[in-house]
Amino acid sequence: MKKVVIITFFFLHVVCCLQAQLILVPIGSKANEQKPFPKTVVYNQLPFTDDFSDYEGIPNPNKWQQGNVVVNRGYQYNPPSLGVATLDATDLYGKLYPAANTSSFGADTLCSQPIRLDSVTNPVRLKLSPKDSVYLSFFVQPAGGSGPPWESIGSTPSKSDSIILEFYSTNQEWKRIWAMGGIEADSLFVHNGAYYQYVLIPIVEEEFFIKDFQIRFRNTASCSNNPLDTYVGNCDQWNIDYVFLDRNRNCSDTTRRDLAFVDPAPSFLKRYQSMPARQFTSEEMADNINIKIVNLSTEPLSSTYKFFITDEANQEIFNYDGGFENIAPYITAHSYQTAQAHANPTINYSFDINPQSWERFTITHIIKEGVGQDMLSANDTMRFEQIFENYFAYDDGSAENGIGVEPISESHLAVAYELNTSDTLTAVDIYFNSSLNEANFKPFFICVWNASGNLPGEMIHKTEQLIPSSDSLNRFARFVLDEPLILPAGRFFISLQTKSNDYLNIGFDRNTNSSQYTYSKTSADWEKSFLKGSVMLRPYFGRAAWVGLKDAERQTVKVYPNPTSGRFYVQTEGPSLKRIYDLSGRLLLETKDNPVDISSLSQGIYILKVTGWDGITGTEKIIKTN
Repeated sequence: MKKVVIITFFFLHVVCCLQAQLILVPIGSKANEQKPFPKTVVYNQLPFTDDFSDYEGIPNPNKWQQGNVVVNRGYQYNPPSLGVATLDATDLYGKLYPAANTSSFGADTLCSQPIRLDSVTNPVRLKLSPKDSVYLSFFVQPAGGSGPPWESIGSTPSKSDSIILEFYSTNQEWKRIWAMGGIEADSLFVHNGAYYQYVLIPIVEEEFFIKDFQIRFRNTASCSNNPLDTYVGNCDQWNIDYVFLDRNRNCSDTTRRDLAFVDPAPSFLKRYQSMPARQFTSEEMADNINIKIVNLSTEPLSSTYKFFITDEANQEIFNYDGGFENIAPYITAHSYQTAQAHANPTINYSFDINPQSWERFTITHIIKEGVGQDMLSANDTMRFEQIFENYFAYDDGSAENGIGVEPISESHLAVAYELNTSDTLTAVDIYFNSSLNEANFKPFFICVWNASGNLPGEMIHKTEQLIPSSDSLNRFARFVLDEPLILPAGRFFISLQTKSNDYLNIGFDRNTNSSQYTYSKTSADWEKSFLKGSVMLRPYFGRAAWVGLKDAERQTVKVYPNPTSGRFYVQTEGPSLKRIYDLSGRLLLETKDNPVDISSLSQGIYILKVTGWDGITGTEKIIKTN
């Protein structure tokens, strides 16, 4: 019997030392779930496909079993289509595995639910065998992006790391089918003209044509050989995309008649991902947005591009039609859509916002092929939630790296913000990413500064000593000020100051770039950051919000998954009563069940109020999807 070829690449991993005050420490991209979904078995039929484009968080439980892998739009760099499944060195909590070391250890696993390879039932029942030409294809991408380390996304796997594919056989054992060693994305581009590797594998062994066939990706990782635990974090990420298993394929089956979005949907604001409603003015709107669209076929295609904006009541308030445009195939052009009406549309719109309210808008982007049959509709739609509540955010909520200050006593890392009108600072949210043994969780201070030109001027507030905390990945810790602080209109700065010669490690979003607003100080002078990304630090405003924030300290509600299409779990320390309200305050559901089932509710945003067995209450917003 013909054997499947195992292909392995090994490349030298280069470590660069930067002369700078700000240090990058790779961290994970896990979701905020506190534990996996209950393990259930779901049998899949051919074709089996997932390009991870229409959801984020835990992999689709109807297709995949949980193995600490998370679907995200953060670690990707010019992937085949929007969204990837990332395997790295941390668990679902964003913590390094207990076996983590500097040589090699087993890390994440992405394992499919059983796939029927014994037969197909559509259009008629048919027994399958090797002669049915069954192939598995997928794309694999080492994280790290392109360019210098201060612009890259995630951590490139080192020479000793690997990504491995295994098949489950009739002998009830896993067989290694394919593997790939550490390689840089730029090296792939030199060889392939793309920042990913396409893998196509024929399934030719009789032992795999069983009713409970499975595919499994797993990775090995190795921590950096650094004597300080504070610098050792998540590393060695691999992105898997566009998994496709079907019959009647062949060895030349390397392209898809598919138009797809590539990068996540953008904010419609010039500077921020989110900002307080009362601080918004029309001048905050972006002039244009960048949309990356790819043609994965072998021939030019004609497509339409549109977007529309809906409010919280799901009422359409604005729409844009970019009309028809041609797009060349990436496989020959090595470029994306260049027509301005699709790639860089002008934003002739400004949100109409009540400054005394919190508002959210959903921006939905859609592409369609003009003629013919697009293979996968899931990657033809993407959404962005434009939030106007009571905080500023440069980041998108996902940390692909960490950023900090050199371990020099009383060093500062500062971020600038602009108030269009005087407002009251009440709290600061910070995401502290995890390092080995949580060695970076050292005392620090939050400082507030007025501006001297573009730089921090006079320090006007400094908190008491604080201690970082983090209970799950990408979940912010909230530090409430003892008293509200009234700030005038104009620029102000918030800095984190180290207490002693300890490294303070903060989440760093590499998919947004606010480096022009980020500064560091280790001596007398402030220096602007050259590191591309956004510090995950969010100032909260509003005296009324301060009261709510102080109350919220009483109970932290942890919910997963959120967003959800139906059921979600609430993590509490004992029995609890859960109440679901709409945004007008109307009680919709009351239950003691866990999980909570809201599949009967319409798509939208709801308020969850949880009352614990000890009478302590807490609230959380729940996003219901279709």
